[in-house]
Amino acid sequence: MPDRTIGFLQDLPVEVVVELGRARMTIRQLASLDRDDVVELDRGEGEPLDLVVGGRVIARVEMVTVRDRVALRVVEVAGEEPVRSAG
Repeated sequence: MPDRTIGFLQDLPVEVVVELGRARMTIRQLASLDRDDVVELDRGEGEPLDLVVGGRVIARVEMVTVRDRVALRVVEVAGEEPVRSAG
């Protein structure tokens, strides 16, 4: 049973972000991007993605499809082992 003194916090909405990876670019490089250009990220294909809430990585996830929709499968939750962002 949740602690009643903070139970009301469970219904507060939060922004959840899934971070695919990061890239460092200059403003000039960013401004020169055009359709079909490719920006290489710091993650390899198939690596878990970061699930970020409130600016903090809370889990690592894999992208999957469920009935033709994109979904996330949690593969590691922050707590026991530190979950580190790639950035």
